[in-house]
Amino acid sequence: MPTTRWQEIDIRWYTVAVSLMLSVYTILLPGIPNDDAYTYIRTADIFVQEGTVSAIAHYTWAGYSILIGLVSMLGLPLFTAAYIINALFYALLAFSFVSIVRKFDNASRTLFLAALTILVFPELNENRNLIIRDTGFWSLSILGLWQFIEYNGSRQLKHGLGFCLALGLAALFRPEAIVYLALTPFCLLLNSHHDAARNRKDLLRIFALLFALGVLGTLLLFLLGINLPALLLEFASTYLPFLVNAINPPEGQVAAMANAIFGEYASTFSRQYVTAVVAFGLLVILFMSVFYAISGPFFWLLAYGVFKRYIHWDKSAMAPLLAYALINFVVLFVFLYITRFLVSRYAMVLAIMFATQLPFVVGRILDRLQVSQWRQLGMNVLVFFFFYCAVDSYISFGKPKTWLIDAANYVKREANPSTDIITNNHTIAYFSGKVEGYDQVLRNLTEYEIQTANPGDLIAIEMYYEMTVFVENESVTPYLERVAAFPNEADTRVAIYRRVQPRQDLNQ
Repeated sequence: MPTTRWQEIDIRWYTVAVSLMLSVYTILLPGIPNDDAYTYIRTADIFVQEGTVSAIAHYTWAGYSILIGLVSMLGLPLFTAAYIINALFYALLAFSFVSIVRKFDNASRTLFLAALTILVFPELNENRNLIIRDTGFWSLSILGLWQFIEYNGSRQLKHGLGFCLALGLAALFRPEAIVYLALTPFCLLLNSHHDAARNRKDLLRIFALLFALGVLGTLLLFLLGINLPALLLEFASTYLPFLVNAINPPEGQVAAMANAIFGEYASTFSRQYVTAVVAFGLLVILFMSVFYAISGPFFWLLAYGVFKRYIHWDKSAMAPLLAYALINFVVLFVFLYITRFLVSRYAMVLAIMFATQLPFVVGRILDRLQVSQWRQLGMNVLVFFFFYCAVDSYISFGKPKTWLIDAANYVKREANPSTDIITNNHTIAYFSGKVEGYDQVLRNLTEYEIQTANPGDLIAIEMYYEMTVFVENESVTPYLERVAAFPNEADTRVAIYRRVQPRQDLNQ
């Protein structure tokens, strides 16, 4: 039965309230910060201390860090400010998601299932305690999509303005939001509820609005000391060498890949197939990244819904969602082809587009169960499904990495004012308070760093495979004296060394 307007609004605001409470849970029980967090926090600190220009000089796309810095000026620690910002963005994302589903069906049950879907979306909510700029990009992008869907139906300028502003703000977090701004409006041409002439007119109107806001925004940023065109050029130049290398790799690189894939003998005969093999491998990475972004439970339930034709389908209404999904997929493919790596959170916009169909799939399943002899069993399975997703979203069964904090405290305690600290771990660098450039710590240490360190310097190494091999190297071992291990000697995750003078040098 259709709900009243007030009931619809209540459901969305209840979703926001629950989202905020879940974020409070993650704030009160924070884990070890993610590696990216240190870059954003360091840039935010530079913004607070030195201003916008210095922050951008340190990290080009500094919108997220600047926002953290602004919120911290209320008297909050930088990390707390970041967590509060994330909580608000997750609440905005939840509100926008339910609003999008409401455009297709405003029944109370559907809206409840939409709220439940976004609140227990495993891969999305696992990121609640991470300090990443993606959170702002996701929420503002989905807000922009909701506004565009409203504009697609009503053609009211206020919704077109909402779309432009939301995606414009999203671009401050990730520049690919500009691609969504440029391409999504073409969906207007597919709307069969208006004639072709009206669609073209409204398309031109929204592009005119985009142009005006773009000029205004660029001028405003100039007044704040930010040169947007220069930032875009710098961003593009960062990936240009990767693009050139991907299109025309050096012969030596091709030979090395052929040897690694086929072996030294077979590579002689199979080198011409390297490009095809790499392309196929990249596609596997792409599809697995999308699978992980959707998350296993949601993926298989959605696959069942597609098979049973339980998804909601309306060409005109679904066009914006499909456009967002397609744009995200193309961006993922280009990024993967250029950089050769991809993480699942880059596919989150695509995953959220798929997730909008989950309430309809579950709703159809519930309808079928009402007349089924397996009703009780089916209901129990659905309850368990959402319970499992909630546990997967908010409960981690891995061991807490308290040994990183213990290692940082040890280094902080043992180091005197003249002692330098060398480490390959951001957490140790930050919490020891001894490494100024804690956000620029590299994963792999080098022989040069060890050999040129001063005697007495402390070296804290996170001991994964490469570093275990590294410290056993004959050119490094004479310079290292092991003084501590965390969490213990039997299970060494971090080894602390003191830089010593090799014996042969002492004998000379």
